[in-house]
Amino acid sequence: MQSTNIGAIFRCAAALGVDAAVLAPRCADPLYRRSVKVSMGAVFALPYARMTDWRDGLSALRDRDFQLLALTPAPDAEPIDDVKAAERRALLLGSEGDGLSSRWLHEADHRVRIPMSDAALARGVDSLNVVAAAAIACYGLTR
Repeated sequence: MQSTNIGAIFRCAAALGVDAAVLAPRCADPLYRRSVKVSMGAVFALPYARMTDWRDGLSALRDRDFQLLALTPAPDAEPIDDVKAAERRALLLGSEGDGLSSRWLHEADHRVRIPMSDAALARGVDSLNVVAAAAIACYGLTR
């Protein structure tokens, strides 16, 4: 994920009361100057950790009783508001364009989407960028 997206996601997550972020091993550095600037310093306010091994990272979260929600624009994914939320949730976000890997989509407890309006779909708009999607999903999950 790009450093500007990481910064913006950290800013949204911190503003909406998310407890922490867990980064994949290849994710951009939140302390890179562009991330810090875009986050308006939120990268210093939100605790985070980086997975050392992406293959077993999700199982480590599951072992700690996290419900894994993979955000995807796939039309067959559950609307995010329809998922019965567990006490501890982890929202999985992919990179712009490619999204989450098929492995992470498969390992999630739920594949969730932000429903697009019929008007948007008629205009050919079937998804949001990762920052907008993260902000909407975090808002919905923290209210």
